[in-house]
Amino acid sequence: MIWSNMEYVPLRLIRRFLLSGVALDKLGGILPYWRVNAALDDPEAVVKGYAELAAEAWKPLEGLRAVELGCGATNATGYAWTALFGGSWTGVEPYALFDTGRDAALLERVRVHFPQAGPENVRRLRDIALLPEGSADVIVSNSVLEHVRDPLTLFRQCRRVLAPGGFMLHKVDYRDHFFKYPFQFLTFPRAIWENLLDPGDLPRNRLDDHLQALGDAGFAARVLRRETDKRAFRAVEPFLDREFAGRDPDMLATTVASIFCEAVG
Repeated sequence: MIWSNMEYVPLRLIRRFLLSGVALDKLGGILPYWRVNAALDDPEAVVKGYAELAAEAWKPLEGLRAVELGCGATNATGYAWTALFGGSWTGVEPYALFDTGRDAALLERVRVHFPQAGPENVRRLRDIALLPEGSADVIVSNSVLEHVRDPLTLFRQCRRVLAPGGFMLHKVDYRDHFFKYPFQFLTFPRAIWENLLDPGDLPRNRLDDHLQALGDAGFAARVLRRETDKRAFRAVEPFLDREFAGRDPDMLATTVASIFCEAVG
């Protein structure tokens, strides 16, 4: 653990204090052990991933009013979504500024496979609270929930926005985003993590935290897919911070999960 921290801690400090989100978009591909948002390079794959999950849940996506949480700096997944499924797409992005140049380039890329793709029925908002009650049939996200500090408040807003019969599909990456160290961040006390090492968007919520918050917000949630890395988790398990020590090790060892949710009551 000492030797791994000698590499991990400096990288985390650099990430927090020297690199902005814009810099990460440009340099993430060469930053050691860093994961780059797939929607920036392959929006079609992200949308097809949603389609696979919907098929597993026996839910159609054609013609629905879709809301995507954390759509990033472009509307690229919206172009692919509406080209594939019709309906409408609204991206909710409270942090990343809209990149018109990159958006135009990705639209042309999507048109290679879907010539009908375009900005029609595609829009973006900065806050889900701006959406009217019952205005969405499906809410989706890809590697977003792990960045949300208050998931219960978000899920309550999703519950308000979903129309009767609506559902959600969330793909969540529970790894520390320095992927060589998927669980290293669970070893630091909250004060050290939040004040020094957290880049500002990794609150360390785990799968069971999200399932609990979904239930509290009025959703019945089902895990469609889940992967674990028990070997990597065992390497840090003796060093877990007391906030995580004693919790279900199988849940803590979760690396990625896909969650299907329906409103109840």
